Amino acid sequence: MRVGITFSTFDLLHAGHIKMLEEAKTQCDYLIVGLQLDPSLNRAEKNAPTQTITERYIQLKGCKHVDEIVPYVSEQDLEDILRSFKLDVRIIGEEYRDKPFTGREYCQTKGIELYFNTRDHRFSSSGLRKQVKIAEDK
Repeated sequence: MRVGITFSTFDLLHAGHIKMLEEAKTQCDYLIVGLQLDPSLNRAEKNAPTQTITERYIQLKGCKHVDEIVPYVSEQDLEDILRSFKLDVRIIGEEYRDKPFTGREYCQTKGIELYFNTRDHRFSSSGLRKQVKIAEDK
């Protein structure tokens, strides 16, 4: 069985998240999703989630592409998660192809394939926030 993993905050779960998870699942038989509590705790440039970890967990649990959810807090936790599972592939956004990211070295050292998923759509959490604000301001 081919095991894959991907990580994100999954705030305001939207069509773009679902497309990403669907594509990720094509790369493995069993998809583990690392669900980050709040990326702004470690990286000031990131937004704090609008939804609670519980809300995001429940939404992901209802997604047919997700087999297991592992909540985490820090980038060190992410590294620890990578080391805790027998993984075949890590799925990460194509925007990281030529950039450093947490766990890249570990995956390369251990022979864990890196799959860079595509983003050929307009869906995003920030776009969804803007749409909601525009609708509420009317």
